[in-house]
Amino acid sequence: MEPTLTKRIAQVREQLSAGGIRVVDFFAAHPAEASVFSAQEIAQHAEVSDATVIRTVKQLGFAGLGELRRAAAAVLNPVRDPEQTLAEHLTQSDDNLLAKISQEAAELVRALPRSVGGAMFDAAVATLAAASDALVVGYGSALPVAQSLALGLRRIGRIAGATGLTGYNFADELGQLRPSSVLVLVAPLRHVREHDVAISEALRVGCPIVLITELLASHFADRVDTVLVTPSTEHVLPSGLVSQLLLVDALLLAVSATDPDRALDGWKATNRRRTELVEGSLDVPLTPSIAGKIAASDRLEDGK
Repeated sequence: MEPTLTKRIAQVREQLSAGGIRVVDFFAAHPAEASVFSAQEIAQHAEVSDATVIRTVKQLGFAGLGELRRAAAAVLNPVRDPEQTLAEHLTQSDDNLLAKISQEAAELVRALPRSVGGAMFDAAVATLAAASDALVVGYGSALPVAQSLALGLRRIGRIAGATGLTGYNFADELGQLRPSSVLVLVAPLRHVREHDVAISEALRVGCPIVLITELLASHFADRVDTVLVTPSTEHVLPSGLVSQLLLVDALLLAVSATDPDRALDGWKATNRRRTELVEGSLDVPLTPSIAGKIAASDRLEDGK
């Protein structure tokens, strides 16, 4: 078995120069960034030269930066057999399954900022905010996440669509891409051919690519602009949807903050159209008792 990145660092740390130590400290503290950064970006963050980064990668026993990236990605999300993971979950017995899954979901949430990385998150926000339109691609369980991101972008005044189509229909969807567009791939665990075709088309057109993944950072890192790595769900009961949907909410709020007036106008326009469609309120009227409680709560808030 190949030694992990952490073990490699421990084995050679005493042999490294001061610059090399800064590089491996960056790898250890920021595996998400290490799995996608270029040598120049690593050098900037570690305050060393590009040559020091490459030399340190070789001292760690890696053939090149690509191999180092895969090792860094494995720190975040070890490769696993999904069937075996499911079998292990099914054999677990717990007196209070709801409490256990809630606790583990909370752990995923706490791990999300560290796993994604602040620099990668900021880069994704800047890309989404600058794009004229977004095409969000997701398959299987990733499709609801893609749809949530696209819907949220539309409601804050952006042009966006989500797709899980294949074949000719997917080819038509990819035909929307322009240099000013952004392609967002939601690919947590599964690498399918459609991902490769979408990336190739985006590269041909010249539009940026954002990847949201749990396990596949090393598969795509050399071909996409920004990788957002969500926490590993290998040893927990909740699915990756917990952290993926939370990441989507954070992205939408951050993009909204780049242009608050546009975001608010988008919501106002949606609400106006909704009211016109139903000629009034779509919601079922509240019972007097519930309405009274809400009014009392509002008055209390106003008095603070």
